[in-house]
Amino acid sequence: MRALEVCCALPLFAILARYVQEKRGTGRMGEMLFACHVASLAAALGLLAGAAWLVGPAFVFFVGVGIPAWLIEAVATRKLALLSVGAHLAPPASAALHLARRGVPEGSALSAWGAFVALLLVSYVATDPALNVNLAHRPSREMAYFAPTPWSARLLMAGATLGALLAAEWGAARVFGRGAAPEISGVIHALS
Repeated sequence: MRALEVCCALPLFAILARYVQEKRGTGRMGEMLFACHVASLAAALGLLAGAAWLVGPAFVFFVGVGIPAWLIEAVATRKLALLSVGAHLAPPASAALHLARRGVPEGSALSAWGAFVALLLVSYVATDPALNVNLAHRPSREMAYFAPTPWSARLLMAGATLGALLAAEWGAARVFGRGAAPEISGVIHALS
């Protein structure tokens, strides 16, 4: 099973590398901080390391937020690229293999939410406002209907994201069962 998980990580790295290749030289490298790309990287690294503490939050993020947001954007823009399909479906499918064996770690939703909130801050500080990575600089047209200012949009996103992630973790735990919550010594060991 570990060999299968490692094999599942390789396409995720390939998809991310293709995005880097596409964005390099265009002034759009900041888009690599999109939460879905970061979650894909977490899933790929977690699959390589056998680290449920990375795979669980990545899966929960995709199911709770990444895929729904991607579908809303696809409908709103009427654009759907094959690379984008792979980028949004391959990571949760690969992560599901891992979680089916190990279960969903307790606290995956809170870990994913903390990472998302941190990405909002990093995106605001480190990316070109014209790119509006993770909607850190202004709401999307669809969101502006409910939250017209940047701060109201950020608060709406933070609250809605937390609710969606908690629901996704609950559902994933029903499907895959519960895994052990990672202890800090296990996290440090996996990083070394």
